[in-house]
Amino acid sequence: MAVGWGGLVGTIGLAATAGAPVWVRAVAVIVAFLIGGFLSGVRTLDHRIMNAVGAWVFGWLLWAAIWIVLAIVAAFGGPTDPEFAPGSDGASLIIAAASLLAALVGGLAADRRYSTRTLRRRH
Repeated sequence: MAVGWGGLVGTIGLAATAGAPVWVRAVAVIVAFLIGGFLSGVRTLDHRIMNAVGAWVFGWLLWAAIWIVLAIVAAFGGPTDPEFAPGSDGASLIIAAASLLAALVGGLAADRRYSTRTLRRRH
């Protein structure tokens, strides 16, 4: 459940910015995965970092599934399909790596905020 919520937020960032300039898409994707990593960490009681990584993987896989459907629609005369990843191949890899890092930071922030170790110290 946690991975699904976080991945869905990341996919929304990928889909909502399809066709936008590369820098806009890069910023949106990184922010979306930062939020997605945090949300995946909030929605679970443990293994928050692994859930953030899972959210990143799920987000890109869900976008791939959507993109395949859009490519099939475009092949049969529908509107053109958006590019899968923003920018050139090199930029796409950098953005994908940055989005993974953002998801990890989001998961770490959730772990730091909602860890039982942290909660015990506050009381």
